Amino acid sequence: MATMRCDEELVQLYVDGTLHPAEAALVEAHLRQCRACRRLAGFYKSLYWDLGRTATLAPNPAQDPDALAEVLLAEHRRHRQPEAPPASAWAFSTLWLTANPAFARPARTLTALGHRGAEGLVRTLKRRWRRRKGGG
Repeated sequence: MATMRCDEELVQLYVDGTLHPAEAALVEAHLRQCRACRRLAGFYKSLYWDLGRTATLAPNPAQDPDALAEVLLAEHRRHRQPEAPPASAWAFSTLWLTANPAFARPARTLTALGHRGAEGLVRTLKRRWRRRKGGG
């Protein structure tokens, strides 16, 4: 008996029912042995089933295109998210600061240090600044 190699197109044609009976028998024998092709056949069966169900949901072809557009637009408006308020200058500046590596890295470091660690760092920086200015 002839054997077949995995062939996605043959599996699809088998599920579709368009193969010659001799080819279909060959694919059936292969499907009994090949788990991957059985999964593929199951996928195509579910896909064809889903597509068959959606054919009944299609709009009537005689329906006026303008009326259909109005129905679709009304449905879109019904499910649309509310508009976001316009962005303020503060929002843009905070966005820029968080995206700027020169600011983001030290900010992450301060966050990682926690409150006490940040206070110690600030005290150290103040002392250094005073020394440079000659105050201390």
